Amino acid sequence: MGELAGASKVHVMVSYWWSRGDGLANHQLGQVLTRAAGVDEVDITDPQSIDRALRIAVADPTVLAELDQWWQMVETRRAGNNTRNPGLGLEQSIRYLTDRLDTGTVTPEALGECRRQVAAVDQTITSAKDLPELVHPDAQMLDLLARYLEARSRVLALA
Repeated sequence: MGELAGASKVHVMVSYWWSRGDGLANHQLGQVLTRAAGVDEVDITDPQSIDRALRIAVADPTVLAELDQWWQMVETRRAGNNTRNPGLGLEQSIRYLTDRLDTGTVTPEALGECRRQVAAVDQTITSAKDLPELVHPDAQMLDLLARYLEARSRVLALA
């Protein structure tokens, strides 16, 4: 891929992932663009400000490489999920656990399924400990974690 085509691809991909509204990732992007643009602060909420800063940033090979890593990190972390806050899949796990626990009588098979789900989610959280949403959790992530811990406690109490 030519240098100009590479810069264009990075510009488009950074713009796309910026537009997904991931506050933590966009904060990191704002820091990169502010350094690259040589201004006090890039307005991370303004599309024109982002576009101007990106045009300046992709001209610098070092910053271009950093932006290329940024969008790939965001894409990988979000596993292609383009919703606003992926929340590590906690919402689905909480729903899965509470649906089984709220059925009245929990069968041994259902309890085993819940234990496996808890183990999987615990592993996900442990392996994701360095991700921005766990390093600097927002209110939504804190709520998800609290709800997960409540559901997890219910499963472990049945053991």
